[in-house]
Amino acid sequence: MSSRPHPVSERPMRGPLQSFDLGAEVARLREEDAFRGGRRNSITLRKGEGLNVVLLIMKEGDRLDEHSAPGPITLSVHEGRIRFSAADENVEAEAGTLLACDAGVRHSVEALSDAVCLLNVATGSGRRDLG
Repeated sequence: MSSRPHPVSERPMRGPLQSFDLGAEVARLREEDAFRGGRRNSITLRKGEGLNVVLLIMKEGDRLDEHSAPGPITLSVHEGRIRFSAADENVEAEAGTLLACDAGVRHSVEALSDAVCLLNVATGSGRRDLG
């Protein structure tokens, strides 16, 4: 999975306020050669200040092999169904489901149908005291 800013938009990767039209971003990802050629596709919507946000689309049967993230993650399913495997557990999740796991937990993702997910990774940098 490559995560990169979208070359057409040239938008900044971070800022004090960002707004994304997820429907438009998903439509754009579906039109790109990678996805049309049968592979998953993704775009990094935000990167920096302690938070990375990635929009991911997968075709049925696609897998993200086991890996870990440097910080805690959330993965929200917006369309379709996935199987999320972590810590010797498997969860089948559909649209409307939010999954979370701690930093360093090895996990994998499999699309049980065409799926759209939003991944958030807390990186720890840019952390500010909120108290």
